[in-house]
Amino acid sequence: MRQGCFLKQALISVLSVCILITLSWLPVIIRPPAVLASSFVIGSDPVDGSTISTPPTRVRIFFNTPISSASIANVYFGINYQVMNAGRSHVASNNPQELDTPLITQLPLGSYTVRWTALSTTDAQATHGVIGFNIGHSSTGLPGQVILGPSTSNILPQLSLLGILAIAWDWLVMAVLTLWIGILVIEGIVLAGEKNDSDRDYSGNQGERGRVGINPTPTFTFMTQVRKQSLSLQWLCLAALFAGEIINLILRAALITQASNNNGIDPANIFKLIVDTTYGHLWLVRIALIGAALVFLWWTTRSIGGKSMLIRNTASVGTRGDARHTIAWLTLAGLILLTLSLSEDITQLAQAHVSAVILDWLFLVTQGIWLGGAAYLGFVLLPLLFAIEPELRARSLVTLLRRYTPLIFGSMGVLLISSLFLAETSLSSVQQLITDPFGRALLVKMILVAMLLLLSAYALLFLGPQLHRQIMLLSVVNAEMPTRRTRQVALERGERRLIVTMKSVTYLGAGVLLCAAFMSFFAPPIVFPAIDYTSNTSGSSTKPSTTNNQITQTQQTGNLTVNLQITPARVNDDNTVSVRINDSNGNPVTDAQVQVSINMVTMNMGIASATIKGGNPTYVAVFIKEETFSMPGLWNVALKIQRPNQVPVQVTFQVMITA
Repeated sequence: MRQGCFLKQALISVLSVCILITLSWLPVIIRPPAVLASSFVIGSDPVDGSTISTPPTRVRIFFNTPISSASIANVYFGINYQVMNAGRSHVASNNPQELDTPLITQLPLGSYTVRWTALSTTDAQATHGVIGFNIGHSSTGLPGQVILGPSTSNILPQLSLLGILAIAWDWLVMAVLTLWIGILVIEGIVLAGEKNDSDRDYSGNQGERGRVGINPTPTFTFMTQVRKQSLSLQWLCLAALFAGEIINLILRAALITQASNNNGIDPANIFKLIVDTTYGHLWLVRIALIGAALVFLWWTTRSIGGKSMLIRNTASVGTRGDARHTIAWLTLAGLILLTLSLSEDITQLAQAHVSAVILDWLFLVTQGIWLGGAAYLGFVLLPLLFAIEPELRARSLVTLLRRYTPLIFGSMGVLLISSLFLAETSLSSVQQLITDPFGRALLVKMILVAMLLLLSAYALLFLGPQLHRQIMLLSVVNAEMPTRRTRQVALERGERRLIVTMKSVTYLGAGVLLCAAFMSFFAPPIVFPAIDYTSNTSGSSTKPSTTNNQITQTQQTGNLTVNLQITPARVNDDNTVSVRINDSNGNPVTDAQVQVSINMVTMNMGIASATIKGGNPTYVAVFIKEETFSMPGLWNVALKIQRPNQVPVQVTFQVMITA
């Protein structure tokens, strides 16, 4: 019993720390950045829908996440779709979010179509789409117009038969994992310390009262029956989890083939999924952990000396005061959930990666405690309680609810706060709850969670205290009086209501997991950069001027006037960054040290930096074309100015780099 209390206190402490981390990311305090979805096109060179005069030597496609080497693009000319590739597509060596496709020389004038398929290295989801551009003029009669957007460059996920199978298997894996976690938590923490000996019943009383039946032959106690049921469930859950993960990997490989307009399953795609993606690496770790759990379950339940030894070695519950097995089980489950949270889209935020991983892991843990625990109670534990006599059953039920209530309320609170963060980082507007398939699935999930809250509160705050009052009234009535029978009927009615409520929570929980599977398939809405490719102005407050491919901007910071100049401000060129600093009297500052940091505004293209020491009125740094400015669009140029014996000052410019 003491070890059970210790586990509860440890869990409450962990949950408290996680709540503090969660609160730091509440939307009221700070609005988190938009989530990165699976790999979608956010830019291209040539720009989608544009008409250019000079034939390019390659087509460059820019994605919002790093892509695998399995990604490919094919360039076709005209209505006959003549292939114009000079070689296979490859990921740029200096940018993991760029796919380059070399083109043949002497490209004819006319219209070109680029069909691309990308594999995200983070979640291993395959995406595809179409990009079009013209050289000189359109050979299809369509005007050249810049149309970068989700309805043109990207073909959003659609529910095909293969997609439905992927959703179904993802739901199955999450369902069995949630149930398994519920079994471990209920038996390892809530029921910790309950007796398993054949001479004691569930409530610890000796004698024959707690037995399933009174007969001359040996019988099992209530806890023995519970552990026998849970042992079979654990084998089923782990076996289904192992098989489900393998089938999920195969289905992802099939989706890659389907995105390339082919059929079947290419073993090479399975290999690339495992080798080239973070999801594949974590999948290998997850499969190893599930295999370890199966081996550990076999080892802890192996038969040594007959059935009684089998029961005593059941590892779901440390019933003899030894919590080592319980800690090992919870550790294995926590690591499996960690591999899931590390490979999800939500955790790929560079600005909040650690917090996102913790919160997503916490969300999965509390989901298992709440939904998996309700399923175990409603379908296994509570129905078996009817095998013991009414008074002992009622007392055992009250004890169970008293232990379960604080744990489940803590889980519900942390899950709700974590959900706020995950929803806030997934959607950029409330309208997406209706207009986007991911948002609609999230909206249904929120409605189901609200219903779960009401049912769980009804069970724990109304039915629990009601059962306790009925037990107290039953204990003061003599067994010979007719009133006792009436109160026993009322008690049984309350118990059956509790079972029905827990089963209802389980059904709603299955719906919540199904919504999560849909959300995983569709991925969060694409966040496109707000860039006007037809204009060279950035629209910033500094109002840059462009003359002879040169950008000039001036800003005031403290008592300094900082002038920034970038030449030629083009992609695929060496760019020179020049900085002039004047003090409040207009005199040039020559004794400063200037640190230059460059990165794109809308996506992380890697920070390029240089340090320029003083000595001249103009501070100059040259960035070669492989270092930065690798994509047309809006870029941040941050300057940190350090003068002797003065506090450093910082200023940030936003410049539009052209193709």
